[in-house]
Amino acid sequence: MLNWEEWDLCEDDEQVSKFPSLCKLSIKRCPILLGRLPTILQSLQKLVIYECSRLVASISSFHLLCELSIAGCEELVDEGSLSVQKVTSLKHVSLSNISKFNISEERIMLRFANSETFYISGWKELGSLSQIGLRLVRHRFITIAYCPQLVSLETEEILQLDKIPGVESLEIRGCERLNRLPEVLLAFLFITKIKLQNCPGLVCFAESNFPPTLKELKIEYCVNLQYLVDEKENNNKSMSSNTCLLEHLEIWSCDSLIWLSSRGDICNRLQYLGIIYCSKLSSLFLNAELPVKLKRLSILDCPMLGCIAQDFVETTDLESICIRESGLPTTNLRALRISDSENFGVLHKCINNFTSLRELMVRKCSADISFPEEGFPTNLTSLSILKAPKIYTSLVQWGFNRLTSLQQLNINGEGCSNVVSFPEEGVGMTLPPSLTSISIENFENLEFMCPKGFQDLTSLQKLRIYDCPKLTSTGKR
Repeated sequence: MLNWEEWDLCEDDEQVSKFPSLCKLSIKRCPILLGRLPTILQSLQKLVIYECSRLVASISSFHLLCELSIAGCEELVDEGSLSVQKVTSLKHVSLSNISKFNISEERIMLRFANSETFYISGWKELGSLSQIGLRLVRHRFITIAYCPQLVSLETEEILQLDKIPGVESLEIRGCERLNRLPEVLLAFLFITKIKLQNCPGLVCFAESNFPPTLKELKIEYCVNLQYLVDEKENNNKSMSSNTCLLEHLEIWSCDSLIWLSSRGDICNRLQYLGIIYCSKLSSLFLNAELPVKLKRLSILDCPMLGCIAQDFVETTDLESICIRESGLPTTNLRALRISDSENFGVLHKCINNFTSLRELMVRKCSADISFPEEGFPTNLTSLSILKAPKIYTSLVQWGFNRLTSLQQLNINGEGCSNVVSFPEEGVGMTLPPSLTSISIENFENLEFMCPKGFQDLTSLQKLRIYDCPKLTSTGKR
């Protein structure tokens, strides 16, 4: 209602409600609506206000209110003398883009302190939560977004450590001046998830700030983040990595990130580690060791990373690695995908350690390598060579037929302009009898399929040939 200007109930008696049974009130996109809400809505439990920039929202007399969502209003008011016995504490709170916050600290504690979900956004002058009497302690799910002056979440003196915090999830984004997380996070015995996004003031996420129950940590677009653990801050700390429950660590687009920790045991229980678009990352851990419980590793577009790990002897649970524009590790994993990398050439130095590898995908790798006579992972069941002509040529010379367990073979021949037959007749190339599926594409000069290479493929169920414009024969030449 873009033209609604005034709330007029025509009430002769202000003590009489015109809506005695109203439980939910939603007012959206009324930019010129003036004045205050009706004061007597004794049954109201949920209030939603959205883009009503001139409206004064008073919740003083809504003693049953348990859900409050305001995104844009002139002022939020809660005053009066309702006692604790007469007021229901809000369970779900979402407050954003409120020009004036007119609520005393006492009323904040009465109304907001025990809300299950707590979301604030767009408070331009907010320097700290304690500035307006807000607390972290009693909420379960907290989100703080786009508060450009926010420096700290809470002053340590105000937080009462004798009350065990029930916070389970904390998300902070778009808080430009926030330069640290409170030390008191270590007292949060139920928090399992933290997400930080667009907080350029953060330089580190110190180990002393790792809550002992934290399982998932995501950090995105914190452009000045240099490391997770500041060992200088940690000299006098005794927290052991064995007590850290962190299982999922993901870092995106942190351009200043140099390394994660000077120790390799920052979180021994880590199962997933993903580092994406971190242009200055030179090493993960300075001792070149990975967490022993790691299952999945994704390193994408980290061009300065020269080495992921020296060895993977202790990392027995590792199942999958995805590498792009980054240094290549050695491991006994089951699945390996490498894309857009110039460092694939180091593979021949460590390939004999890939004894458990089952799936290998190599895409757009320009390295010029040759495989050793022994040591290539012959237990592969799936092999994809995509737009990597030097890798394909090397494998042809080594011999596809040695992959005696191979079931799926996918080859994109872009760049293989010298290939006129498949399998290549001139080198006596044959394929393993175990194959059930073959897909070849983008061989620009492929003229015919060599029948000798297919003669033992009794298990073949699927043959796909695509974008080979010169192919004239699928049988004898």
